[in-house]
Amino acid sequence: MKIHLPRLSTRRRLFLSLLTCVLIPEILCLFALSLLAFKSSNSDSESLNNIQQQIQSQIQSESKQMQGISTEIKKLKKDYRDLNKKLSQEINFKEGLKFVLASEGGISNDPGDKGGLTNLGITHSEYAQYRASHGLAPRSVTQISLLEATDIYKHTYWLDSGCGDTPRRIAISCFDWQVNSNRGMSTLQQVLGVDVDGIAEHQTFNELNYWLSHNKEDKLLHNYFEIREADYRRWGVGTQSVFLHGWIRRAESLKNYLKIQ
Repeated sequence: MKIHLPRLSTRRRLFLSLLTCVLIPEILCLFALSLLAFKSSNSDSESLNNIQQQIQSQIQSESKQMQGISTEIKKLKKDYRDLNKKLSQEINFKEGLKFVLASEGGISNDPGDKGGLTNLGITHSEYAQYRASHGLAPRSVTQISLLEATDIYKHTYWLDSGCGDTPRRIAISCFDWQVNSNRGMSTLQQVLGVDVDGIAEHQTFNELNYWLSHNKEDKLLHNYFEIREADYRRWGVGTQSVFLHGWIRRAESLKNYLKIQ
C-alpha cells in the first residue's frame, strides 16, 4: 500500500530551503565559535586584564595631560587679565595726561610761582634729574620733548605714586592732583581714613576696595575734591592768591569732565 504524503505548499518549501541553506549553517557557526571561545577563555582572560591595564594607563596619562591643559588655561586667563589691566591703565593714563597737559600749558616762568621755570608742567630741576638718570647731557627744560615729558609723567606721577592702580575716575583725579601738588595718593589715603604716607600699599587698596564694593566711589571722589579745594584756599593767600582762581577752575573743570557731583 502506497502512502501519499501531503504536498508542501510553495511557501513552506521556500521556508525549509531557507532554514537549510542559511539558518542552520549560521547556527552551526555560532556553536563552533562558542566552543572556541570556551577553549580559549583562560587566554582571553589574560588578554582582557592586559587590555584593562592599558586602558587604565591611558586614562591616567590623559588625566595628567588634562591637568596640564587646565593649568595652561588658568595661566592664559591670568595673563589675559593682566594684559587687560595694563591696557586699561594705559588708556586711563593717556586720558589723564591729555587733561594735565591742557592744564599745565607750555613754558612758564612766573616769578610768583614757586615751581620756577617749567615747560609742559615739568620743572627745570625735575628735567635735569631725568636727563642725568638717563645718561643724557643737561639742557634747559625749555627744550624738553613731549616724549620726555610723557615718560616723566608716566613713571614719577602715574606709576610710582600708585594712582594708576585705581579705577579710571579715581586714577585720573589722583594723577592730576599728584602732578599739581604731589598729594594725589596721600589725599586718597586721607579720604579712606588710612595711614597718610603717600605710599600705595595693601592697607590703602583694601580700604579702597571696601568703598568700591559698597558703591561709594561718588562719595569718595566728592570728598577728595573737597579736600583739594580746601588745600587750594589754604595755599592761595599772600603772593599765591593770584593763582587761586586758576587752581579752583582746574579742579572744577576736572570734576565736570569726570561727572563728579
